[in-house]
Amino acid sequence: MTNVQFVFNVKDKSTLLHSLLLHNLHKKKTSLVFCGDQSEIAALSENLWSNSGINFFPHTVNKPCKNEVIVLSNKRIDWMDDTLINFSNSMIDGFNRYLKLIELVTDNEKTKEKGRERYKFYKDCGYKVDSIDAKNLIVNLL
Repeated sequence: MTNVQFVFNVKDKSTLLHSLLLHNLHKKKTSLVFCGDQSEIAALSENLWSNSGINFFPHTVNKPCKNEVIVLSNKRIDWMDDTLINFSNSMIDGFNRYLKLIELVTDNEKTKEKGRERYKFYKDCGYKVDSIDAKNLIVNLL
């Protein structure tokens, strides 16, 4: 069963995402970052490509490339199965094929409300859901 983790009170999703991706790379895990739309993908992709130093993250966008460990997508990608990181505010079809789902919820009221709906959905479906306050987050614990 998918391990569902909610990280709430996130101030900056991009910064947290960098930490999560780096953590997964060290553990040799693949990451699918689900974005809400093409504009969100474009902004995040630019951020990941332009980051300098050790936090530069090569990735693909909406392309099923089995050798890539980081993929940004707003579509379902069926060949990955390690970690799904929800960068959007939407439910993701097929989330249950992944070993881990990480939901990022900012401190914005609209985002929190959508996050509560997803949280309730997972709980109602019988998933054990871990909640982690971003203020207390140590990425190694994820």
